Amino acid sequence: MTYPTLLILTLNALITAAFWAAPALARPTLPFGVRIPKARAAEPVIVHARRRYNRDVLLLGAATFGALLVAELGLDRHPRPELVLPVSLACYCALGYRAHRSVTAGKRDGDWYADTRPGITADTSLRTNPVRPPWILLTPAVALLGVTAAIGVWRYRYLPPTLPTPNGLTVDAGRRSATTVSFAFATVTAQLLIILLIVILTLAIRRARPELDAEQPVSSATRYRAYLTGILRLLIISAGCANASLLVAALQVWEILEPTLEVTLVSYLPLAAAMAAWAAFAVRAGDTGHRLPVADEHDDESRYVQRDDDAYWHIAGMIYLNRRDPAILVHRRAGMHWTLNFGNPMSWALVAVIALVALLTRLDIIDLPISAG
Repeated sequence: MTYPTLLILTLNALITAAFWAAPALARPTLPFGVRIPKARAAEPVIVHARRRYNRDVLLLGAATFGALLVAELGLDRHPRPELVLPVSLACYCALGYRAHRSVTAGKRDGDWYADTRPGITADTSLRTNPVRPPWILLTPAVALLGVTAAIGVWRYRYLPPTLPTPNGLTVDAGRRSATTVSFAFATVTAQLLIILLIVILTLAIRRARPELDAEQPVSSATRYRAYLTGILRLLIISAGCANASLLVAALQVWEILEPTLEVTLVSYLPLAAAMAAWAAFAVRAGDTGHRLPVADEHDDESRYVQRDDDAYWHIAGMIYLNRRDPAILVHRRAGMHWTLNFGNPMSWALVAVIALVALLTRLDIIDLPISAG
């Protein structure tokens, strides 16, 4: 079995595990992206939707594994590996959307919000005493940027007319590109952009509207503060991991290290460590930290339930569109992710900027490791 096939099989297993675990990590009041009162979390329609979803995800993962093995064997009319994973991803999303529709129908038919008192809650302490990002943890990322830049400046005068072409963290010694300042220092540029992006994301997430539960106002605020602290810490640490991986890639581009399978694996190790840390935190904390322990949780029950805001969420809770909400960044209903409020014009301006940068990278106007090859 070749290394690329082993890598893609491992990726398939990780994707299957992530989709299978998603319902267990979701908030009890948001099964498959549908807002419900906490008392309805054990409704038969939700239990059935979750069981059917988990079963079908495992079946789809096994089918994808089989298709990839057939492609590896090189049989006639075998599926193309580069198409198998995108198709399986679309199927996973379709399974989630089907479960979302089932829960939505059960909520509508059962009128689950009847005889409830919808409300919202706020925690002003998150503004008066906000979570402070641990900026000291950004030191390794900045130090690695300085080390990489220093090595690049020293090495530049000795570089040959052409250099190996990077494709992400994989450097292809068989494909070479002309040695220019922008190409030679593409990895350094990427490191700098990662630091800037992490700083911007940290500041934005820190100021984003908190996800609180009107049914448990105090405990949900305590959990969210702990959750946000963990997210910011992991985000900043991930910058250092990414820059460490890019340093190894840069050493290959500058032909200080030979682009071999072993070196490529080493370049992925820091990112793999970051991914493992994120996965461990996701399992321990759950979405918005709802799995984190809180003292006197049962004494925090209120007479209210969280307001039903399904009308503003689309595509199974992935897209948020509310023109009356001034927020730009909001926590998504599934996963440890934030998304833009597409009802705010500023969100579309940000999308335009990102699209422009992607286009310039694609046209090789901006040299980055991910744009080469």
